[in-house]
Amino acid sequence: MFQEAINHAYLPFLETLTGFPRVKVSLHTSGPLLEYMERNHLNAYLDLVQTLATQGQLEPVGGGFYEPILQLLPESDRIAQIQLMSDELLRLFGKRPTGLWLTERAWEPHLARSLALAGVQWTLLDDNGFEKTGLHGTDLFHSYVTEEEGHTIELFPILKELRYKIPWAEPDETLHFIRQSPDDAEVFVYGDDGEKFGMWPGTYDHVYVGGWLRRFFQALTDATDIATVTVGEAAASLKPRERVYLPACSYAEMEEWSLAASRQKAFADLREKTTPEDRSFLSGGTFRNFLARYPEANRMHKRMLFVGKELGEAGGEARGHYLRSQCNCAYWHGIFGGLYLPHLRDAVYAELLTAERLMPEKRLGAWLQDTDADGRPEVVMATEHQMFFLHACGGRLVLWDDLQQAWSWSNVMTRYHEAYHDQMLQATSQSQTNEVANIHETLRMKDPEALTALQFDDHVRVSFIDRFGPSLDTTTGGEPLMEEYSAELGQTWARFEASGLIVKTFTPTEGGLHVDLDIEAPQDWYACELNLALWWEDRARSFVADSFIIGTESHRLSVKTSFPVHVDLCPIRTVSNSEKGIETVYQGMTVSIALDLKTSRHLTLDIGG
Repeated sequence: MFQEAINHAYLPFLETLTGFPRVKVSLHTSGPLLEYMERNHLNAYLDLVQTLATQGQLEPVGGGFYEPILQLLPESDRIAQIQLMSDELLRLFGKRPTGLWLTERAWEPHLARSLALAGVQWTLLDDNGFEKTGLHGTDLFHSYVTEEEGHTIELFPILKELRYKIPWAEPDETLHFIRQSPDDAEVFVYGDDGEKFGMWPGTYDHVYVGGWLRRFFQALTDATDIATVTVGEAAASLKPRERVYLPACSYAEMEEWSLAASRQKAFADLREKTTPEDRSFLSGGTFRNFLARYPEANRMHKRMLFVGKELGEAGGEARGHYLRSQCNCAYWHGIFGGLYLPHLRDAVYAELLTAERLMPEKRLGAWLQDTDADGRPEVVMATEHQMFFLHACGGRLVLWDDLQQAWSWSNVMTRYHEAYHDQMLQATSQSQTNEVANIHETLRMKDPEALTALQFDDHVRVSFIDRFGPSLDTTTGGEPLMEEYSAELGQTWARFEASGLIVKTFTPTEGGLHVDLDIEAPQDWYACELNLALWWEDRARSFVADSFIIGTESHRLSVKTSFPVHVDLCPIRTVSNSEKGIETVYQGMTVSIALDLKTSRHLTLDIGG
């Protein structure tokens, strides 16, 4: 993906820019992209940035090195991420940045202090945030200042009008928007993703083959009444118009995506019914909502905070892996894959677990701790090479991490209802085409089988979910037991009990987990559901056995039971949106183990890598 983006968006943009020396830009390049280019000796991009920066045509912009959502981090990590990027830009291009590109333009008021302490003088935020304070129209053609505890930072409004015109509208239309502004207008800010210039569907042909970018740069060059400047130059020459205090905000689309799927359409409809002048006062969700919408995102985030606390002041290689785990892409979902892409989540866990493995000291044993910040303590069991997190609600195993392999066996995604699923069904019923323009307004069907795979889960896909019933079919398809279990801890084990129903005892083994199940429920069948991050045949399968192996050569698990049980294997596939359209994504395997209680009421399971 990096290579494709470099070849089709980032490099062609800079190559085109070199032919128009009067056009200036401020450019943010993420830390992971810089690392990739240096590691693979892709010098063309870096050399162009260096040349343009030396000529004063380009300003490198800072940020959190690994593109984190800064407010989700402890302040010390925010500052570390920003200073790491500042140091890297100094090393590569000979100058520290004065400003910061805020990941996903996700803002919270307290960030002003952190940014200022990290040496940041300015940042860019969407006009949407300024409008919530009552600023609108021509007010947005100026810069402002905000503060937290007296620490100040200059803010520049990114104009949505320009975001939606560039690169879709013809250059003259964009320049007309600027020219019709009042005489006291000072600055017009365009800030957006570089992928819009070649990676989004149809943009490479439009921007480069069709010549849009050359026409746009030429129009700016010919415009004697308009001067392009870097943001740093604007910050140095302009005085902030006034002090403002922006609420938690991002771009309008992000605020919609972070809402529950069932409320997104209602929010969008309400915005459509509201006048443009009043629309800005309608606030959707904030970025933190994603941690509430998706338990999988919250688990990753709280796992990251857990590792950070355990790491303490330790630095070195472990600290580097920890900071890498904070990259934002896997923690949320809008119209791109994000959280739904297993390889992104795998990468986060790989960095976290590697950091944990490299810690100079590691806490071992079993203890209670509210690791997911839900107000109730979970059971943590730690061995030299494994970590287990168990929740009293249902006595479930929510995280099982292998530090040696840097692999989370529990990294499975639940099939959630998303707002675009409704759009997909509606579009399919109305048209036989595979397109339902701007990527925010386009719905494509990348995978024609997506409709048949569309399913929604009624519970989060974790492990050791208990079910009881009168028959095999009614039990495996029945409601899971989700009441609060009592917990008892030993030095190396944890026991959960639902009185009169079941007692589950978890004991870590050398390479896995031993579980004793004592069932007291007055039912004929018991079923235990596991959801595991491993690949198996992409089809359902049922059999009776007392041992089996699932997975691939790189990641596989053996399961052994004390006597033959009924086993159902079923792949978990989500239907999610991406840059290239609606697609199905393999998320893991559901393993259902069913016990005939008329035969026995005690079962042991040994699961290991």
